[in-house]
Amino acid sequence: MSVAKPRLAYLFSRHPVVSQTFCDSEMLALERMGFEIEVAALFRPRNSFRHERLDRLKAEIHYVPEPGVVAALADAPEFKTALGGMIDDHLARYGADYKPAVCARNAWYLAALFRRLGVRHVHVHFANRATHTALFLKKLGFPFSFTAHAQDFMFDLGCDELLREMAREAEFVVAVSDYSRELLCRTCPESAAKITRIYNGAELSDFPAAIAEQRTPLRLVSVGRLVEFKGFEHLIGACGILKRRGVTLDLRIIGDGPLRAQLEERIRAEGVQDCVTLPGVRSQEEIKRELAAADLFALASIVDSTGSSDILPTVITEAMACGLPVVSTTVAGIPEMVEHGVTGLLVAPKDEGAMADAISGLAGDVERRRAMGEAGRARAQRLFSLDVTAGVLGARFIELAGSGRLPERTRAADSVVYLVREWKGAALVGEAPSHREGVRWLAEEVEWAGKGGDRATLKVIEALPDACVIESIWLRRAEERARVEAARPQTGDAVDSDTFYRCARHAVYLAETLGKRGARVLHAHRSDAVVTAWLLKKLRPGLKVTAAIEEEPVLPRGLLTRLLPDFDLVSNSDARLGELAGEAAAARRVDVLKLALPFVRREIRLGPFHLKTKMAAPVIDRRAAESEWLRMLRELIR
Repeated sequence: MSVAKPRLAYLFSRHPVVSQTFCDSEMLALERMGFEIEVAALFRPRNSFRHERLDRLKAEIHYVPEPGVVAALADAPEFKTALGGMIDDHLARYGADYKPAVCARNAWYLAALFRRLGVRHVHVHFANRATHTALFLKKLGFPFSFTAHAQDFMFDLGCDELLREMAREAEFVVAVSDYSRELLCRTCPESAAKITRIYNGAELSDFPAAIAEQRTPLRLVSVGRLVEFKGFEHLIGACGILKRRGVTLDLRIIGDGPLRAQLEERIRAEGVQDCVTLPGVRSQEEIKRELAAADLFALASIVDSTGSSDILPTVITEAMACGLPVVSTTVAGIPEMVEHGVTGLLVAPKDEGAMADAISGLAGDVERRRAMGEAGRARAQRLFSLDVTAGVLGARFIELAGSGRLPERTRAADSVVYLVREWKGAALVGEAPSHREGVRWLAEEVEWAGKGGDRATLKVIEALPDACVIESIWLRRAEERARVEAARPQTGDAVDSDTFYRCARHAVYLAETLGKRGARVLHAHRSDAVVTAWLLKKLRPGLKVTAAIEEEPVLPRGLLTRLLPDFDLVSNSDARLGELAGEAAAARRVDVLKLALPFVRREIRLGPFHLKTKMAAPVIDRRAAESEWLRMLRELIR
């Protein structure tokens, strides 16, 4: 009997990260295999750069909210009961630097999210803050596994006892090379049986083949962060030797990092400014083109002054996928990738003369380069194809599901989304529908009000991610940008540039992500969310978009009369707006929600005096109104 594939969450400390394309490749491969995945990150990306391949990811990327919101969620007796003892234990054993309370609070937020999403198992890349958080997630009912790479457990984590606890509590542990598996087993001997080696895979078919031909200058490419253990200064030194020998070459070192100025100085010192360039960060598609245009790939990896090193550089796999011969070093797991004399040449780290010899030996021998490239491509297909690597990992997840060790969970239906412009603690749910009724609440901005804030709403409302994430989608969606900008004249002067472009960015982001949760109706909760909802309708005409307009709306009535005709349904509680809209629009604008002001104005006449006063408005049954409105929203999608 076949076992259903469990819904997974991939948890990262930070996502996306430019250099972690292997993580994206793995998730894409699992999705092709039929796995449903959610992605969660503790921290936002450092900038708006985004590889093209993320456009193909079906999974939604969720971010832990800002610390004040997470702390407020954890300020509850249930949190202390569930995780207080574990926090104290980790604080005593590992110290305050490991921030167990922060990990626990993040886990508390993620656990609630994962339950709604139907997540059954969590997989983490890197033995870092994310895997520490996964320990607390396990306490809350979420089994986990993790992939340990190299620097993460060798240096960055800085605590072997914590690593041992991670390995002990995990369902299984993945090492990315035999070299790193041996190190893990040595550090965590009691968990050796559950530590398995699965190489980082690559989508080999995505990489175009390089053409082996004799040309001048010889085209070399190297790729990586500009950090010490990549050994770029020694590759530059080798190029200096080659130039002095009369070998003409063109080396492009793709990437950026803290050593850029130092490497530029080394280029000047070697006198190779005419043949060594640092073009900076390039997207994955651009890197593929760089590799395809090269004659040779070189990576001069070393063990740096802290003991850090490359373990299994994914870019070597990518170079092999293009059919390039590889010149590299004997550091760590690189000999598991490059077969010396067959798919490339390996030299001792920091030996600039030997690296120069290896490059010059291949420079004039096009047939040898072609043979090595073909052998490298075949080796990559055999060892590093995602069909192989992700297939092994996927089988482990299915095995877990079949063993009965994963909890049974179903995903909450989120076909209706309520959009709030700004939430600062107001009570929104209770009388209004929530997750129990299949409604998802989203706020463009969230700020916890502290005392007096509504905790019921706090538990369910989700915030759009920060500007960096929003901007990354905005920059990648040129067609959507053009469409929302073309709509700007319809807003006229009623919407200033800052407001319009904030709403436009949010609309483009929502157009990208709402469908991943099955949203079919987006409801602008009040008039201040109407512009974003209206722009979203421009981008996703098939999405039903509705609005609730309160008495005396925030947006100008003239603007609303121009925008609301594009909405599928409107509950209008503003009499003046109804008069401006005319009879044609009135049939689609019924005052279901009764969003009158909380007071009524009265004028009292005492002889010659006229006194204006406010009196509390009559209380209406909000639950009945909200239920009727939700019924009408559901009618739209039947």
